[in-house]
Amino acid sequence: MDRKPQSKHLVLPLLAVLVLGSSVLFFFLSKAGVFASEAPTPAPEQPRVAASPPSEPARPLSPQSGKPQVPVESAHPVVVSDPLETDTTPPLLAKPRSPLDALRQRVMAANPDIAQFRQLQRKVLLKPQEKEMLRGMYKDRELIEAAKRDLLAADEKTFTEEGQFKRLYRVEYLGMGLEWKENPERQALLKDVEEVILARNIRADQDLELRRSLSGDKVELFMVMLYNDRKRAEELLASVRGTDLEKLLKYSMLRYDALWALADKK
Repeated sequence: MDRKPQSKHLVLPLLAVLVLGSSVLFFFLSKAGVFASEAPTPAPEQPRVAASPPSEPARPLSPQSGKPQVPVESAHPVVVSDPLETDTTPPLLAKPRSPLDALRQRVMAANPDIAQFRQLQRKVLLKPQEKEMLRGMYKDRELIEAAKRDLLAADEKTFTEEGQFKRLYRVEYLGMGLEWKENPERQALLKDVEEVILARNIRADQDLELRRSLSGDKVELFMVMLYNDRKRAEELLASVRGTDLEKLLKYSMLRYDALWALADKK
């Protein structure tokens, strides 16, 4: 049942839409509903449609592809300024031009690995050594485990914008690692994504905003799975039949298929 769009050139930009606009919608609206074994499940709200902070225009998931953008389904586009970049180290951050810029810069300053990933991933033309450095990050087990820890948020009880932005970039990082088909860690990475989706990390002692944010991460990760291995994603969905998670993943699939249908018409 594996389904790919007719226009291959829309692949990475569409996933950027799925992965990058999330925080912006939550910033101004709120994210998808939550589920928890111990907490009541709020009805799903307007979902995050993307998975990393949008820029002006919406930033593609893989900027080195140079391929056209897909319009973001958001009524609240946010301008995010570009950082000052160097060739070998994460950028010194430019003076922020918006509150969202300042938030992103705080996350970059506190997480040098995310800053390095973002710098390399955003470059249109990578030098050979930069390409190898980026691929090295995609197969780095230590970085993968750090991404899982941040997405599970085991010690978090209160929502913070910084925490959400950090998870946002972790989702993008894992998705890009799966995009690299020759990644020696790819099969293990698929299992890692499944584990985060299945984790019972949404708890009654967390505030509502955090539970919504974590459920939004699961929505986005399932979209990543649908693109990279739809058959495996459908098997995962079947394995949670009859649970609250099934409802969340069905919602994710509905959004994913609707966006692909829109892309096919372009």
